[in-house]
Amino acid sequence: MEEVFMVPSITCSICSSRISSELGRLEGISGVDIDLKTQSVRVTYDPDRQSPADIRRKIAELGYEVME
Repeated sequence: MEEVFMVPSITCSICSSRISSELGRLEGISGVDIDLKTQSVRVTYDPDRQSPADIRRKIAELGYEVME
């Protein structure tokens, strides 16, 4: 599955790298694509291992606001 999260607090490549690295460590995440211009995070994941709520929570734990 694929889900796009709007994360307006992503402002630089350091933010992008941090989110990508941390999400990539989660079981069931197979891809993370971050677009700084649109401030979006596209995540490809196994729905049997992760849910959009889990991913949203992880991004928030890293200190970034995720739009609902």
